[in-house]
Amino acid sequence: MEADATTLTEKMRAALRISSTSAKITEEIEDCIGACKADLANDGVKVIDESDKLIIRAITLYCKAEFGYNDKGEMFRQSYDTLKMRLALSQEYNEEPAPPVSKTDTGTEGAESEA
Repeated sequence: MEADATTLTEKMRAALRISSTSAKITEEIEDCIGACKADLANDGVKVIDESDKLIIRAITLYCKAEFGYNDKGEMFRQSYDTLKMRLALSQEYNEEPAPPVSKTDTGTEGAESEA
């Protein structure tokens, strides 16, 4: 496996120290990722970008808790719940991004119309 895994599934496989690429294990990892994303969305996290470092960390903690990584599943669950709460409370993660504003500037910046 490459040192810099690119897909989220491969990142989780590396984080869990799983070298097997069996279809069943891959499916379980992908199910875990999907469950985490659903859990985040259920608790108010609306912006779930798989390239965002905090989202990746949340998914990693969730997967480690579910897989009972190093017999510290409860510790990872608590860490995940804390991060999930912070993400849900963060305006950056709990509001859909605003659509881009079209530029209609005609070069009359600062000019106000009189009524």
